[in-house]
Amino acid sequence: MSQRSRLRPTAVASAAVVVLALGLTGTAHAAAPATAAGSSARTGDDPDQPDNPLYDAPEGFNVQSGREAVSLSWSLLSAATAYEVYRAEAEGTGPDEVGPYERLATVRTGAYTDGAADADVAYAYKVRALDDAGHVSPFTEPLRGTRDTVAPFAPRDLTPVREDERGVTLTWRGGDSDAVKYVVYRAESPNARRVKAGSTTSLTYRDTKGDPGLTYVYEVRSLDAAGNESQASNYVTGTRTVTSATAPKAPVVGDAHLVGKRLTLSWTQSPYVPVSSYTVYRSRTSPVDITDPANRLATTTKTEFTATVGEDERDYYYAVVATSQHSVSSPASASVRPTYTAPRPPGATQVYDVVPGAGSVRLSWFGVPYGSDESRVTGYRVYRSTKPEVTKENAEFSHVTTGWEYVDRGLTGGTTYYYAVATLNEDGLESALSPEVSATPTA
Repeated sequence: MSQRSRLRPTAVASAAVVVLALGLTGTAHAAAPATAAGSSARTGDDPDQPDNPLYDAPEGFNVQSGREAVSLSWSLLSAATAYEVYRAEAEGTGPDEVGPYERLATVRTGAYTDGAADADVAYAYKVRALDDAGHVSPFTEPLRGTRDTVAPFAPRDLTPVREDERGVTLTWRGGDSDAVKYVVYRAESPNARRVKAGSTTSLTYRDTKGDPGLTYVYEVRSLDAAGNESQASNYVTGTRTVTSATAPKAPVVGDAHLVGKRLTLSWTQSPYVPVSSYTVYRSRTSPVDITDPANRLATTTKTEFTATVGEDERDYYYAVVATSQHSVSSPASASVRPTYTAPRPPGATQVYDVVPGAGSVRLSWFGVPYGSDESRVTGYRVYRSTKPEVTKENAEFSHVTTGWEYVDRGLTGGTTYYYAVATLNEDGLESALSPEVSATPTA
C-alpha cells in the first residue's frame, strides 16, 4: 500500500474533502462530488482512495473573459473520460465571497464555452475529471471570468507631438480603465469615415503610412481584453511633411483599353506631392519590370496616354511611374492588360454647306467625334458622280482629306454634280455615306 493510502483511509479522506470544501466555498453541497445514478455513495467519490487513478486535478486550467462568452480550457488527463464544469457567482474578490457552485455541463473535451453567463456578472469556475468507473479527481483551483460587455473609458488629451517626413507621432493619456490596447483611427476630414491606422499597447503611436502632404484627422479608442472598444478621444490633425526626398504615391490606372489599333491609358495621382511627369512601361509579362530600359515606352506630363499599336502588340501589360519635381520616382502602378475591342466603323457626317463657283464646288461638313472606346477619326473621303444616288461603287471620283472642307475644282460649268462624304478611322474602316447633296458650277 502506498504512503498516500496509508495516511488517508477511505472514510477519513472523504470527510476531509467536505471540510476542505467548506473552507473554500462556504458550502458542503457545492464541493461534494456528484454521485453515480442509482447509488447514494460510490468508492470513486474520494480522489485520494487507493484505487482512484484520478488523484490529481486537471492541469493548465484557464478562464478567459470575452464579450460574447467566457471560455474555459484545461489539459486532458489520460485516465479521464469526462469533465464536470462548475460555476458560482463571485460577489467579491475574496475566496469566501463566492456563491454556491452549480454544475454547468459534463464534457469530454478540454474546453467549454459559457455563452449563457449573465453579462457583466463575475463568476468563479472550477473543473474536475471523471472516468467510466465512477472515480472523480480533485477540483481545479477556482478562477474567475466575466462575459464583459462594458467598454473601457476613452483615452484623453490626444496630442500630435511631432510631424516630419517619417510620419505623425501622437500621444495621449489612458482612461484609467481596463484597457489593454489602443486603436488609432484616421480620416481625411472631420466628417469622413474613420479608417484604422494601427494599434499599440503604449500611450504613443507613429503613423508612417499616411500620404505625405495630406492632413489627416486622428482619434484614439481604448480596447479591453474582451474586445470592447471605448468612445473616441478628442480628435487632432497631423500632416506627414513633404520634402525634396519624398516620393510621389504610385499612380492608379483606372482605364486601359485597346480598340482596334488605338491604345488608351488613363490614371489618377495623389495631389499632395507635386509630379512633373509620368513614364509608361510595358512588357509581355506581369508585373512589368520598370528597371529594364527596354520596357520604357513613353513619357508624358498628362494623366493619360494614347498610341497606335500593331496587331502583334495586343498582349502587353502596362505600368505607370510618377516622377516628382525633384526627380524622385514613385513605385510603379499595378500592371494592367488593356481590354481589347474589335474596331467598328466611325459615325457618319453630314454636309451642311454646298457653294457652287466658276468650275468648282465647295463642300463643308461636320466633324465626327469619337469616344475613348472608339478608333480615332483620321479623315474623310468625298465621293462625286454626275448621276444622282451616288454610292461608293458608282462614284466617278473620290478624294481623301483630313479637314472638314473640300473645294472640287476643274468642273464643267452647267453640269450638275452629286456628292456624299464618308468618315475614315485609323483602323482603315469607313462610315456610311452622308446624305447626298448636289451643286451646279458656273462656266
